[in-house]
Amino acid sequence: MRFKKEFLVLALALAATSVQAANKDFNVKYLLAIQQDGQLLHEARHQNYGFRVEIVDDSQGIKSEASKNGRPYVTAYKGERYSVRLYNPLPVRVAVNLTVDGLNSITGKPSGIADGEKWMIDPYSSVTIPGWQVSGGDARRFFFTDKPKSYAKWQGENLGKDLAANCGVIGAAYFWNQEELDQYYDAHPLYRYTQNLMPYDTLRAKKSARMDCAEPAASGMGAMEKEMRPEAAPAPKEEAGTGMGERESHPTYQVDFTYNMGMYSPKQAVIIYYGFDEAPVPNPFPELGYAPEMN
Repeated sequence: MRFKKEFLVLALALAATSVQAANKDFNVKYLLAIQQDGQLLHEARHQNYGFRVEIVDDSQGIKSEASKNGRPYVTAYKGERYSVRLYNPLPVRVAVNLTVDGLNSITGKPSGIADGEKWMIDPYSSVTIPGWQVSGGDARRFFFTDKPKSYAKWQGENLGKDLAANCGVIGAAYFWNQEELDQYYDAHPLYRYTQNLMPYDTLRAKKSARMDCAEPAASGMGAMEKEMRPEAAPAPKEEAGTGMGERESHPTYQVDFTYNMGMYSPKQAVIIYYGFDEAPVPNPFPELGYAPEMN
């Protein structure tokens, strides 16, 4: 499946850092180029790459992530301005469909996981998205608010749909071009020697190149906003959503990009849930006392 569209690129991309947040391992396939005794060979390989997303508070920095109902979760506070930072772990460009409350962060409309407008990220880099992109040069800030005051609620009323049902979730689906990835490995081959004595660097590179060849997770198409809804649970007193805040400069430009690999199923995407209620914190030492004796 191939798609060619124009994608938005930030005028400034941030270098990746080592801070941990929501991670999703994805099995990426590629052709490893090997220079063996002067001859170029190719081997099909698979490798798990960790795709990372951070929710960044304006004043406190990266929001700590907990686990709630077995899913990544951050606690929201009313009026809290935040941004979403997207990391690219691959050595090639990626296009990312970022949705907030089931709405595409560029168009503000619901979309499928693969056909939504996307952000472009350079190899081994990151971008920070501060809000809904309302023009080529401006964004309106993300901030946590009551569900009735959310942008999804407002958009739903305009479109005659219950879009607020998807409040409380942020999703990021990544896509890339397989030919670009294979070309990268062609330009950075692994050197292999058949002699009994191999240079130390080659032995180390050969050892690190061994990896699992598990089949990637089955892909499938579906409406991202439908499958990303949290499971039914007792509703808190107030449910959280994301509003459309003040305008700020956020210059972008468009590029052509053809992608044919990536996260075509919501189960493969990086997903973070949020809400006003605090996530429970496990206690590693729940009781003081001694071991009871058996009768």
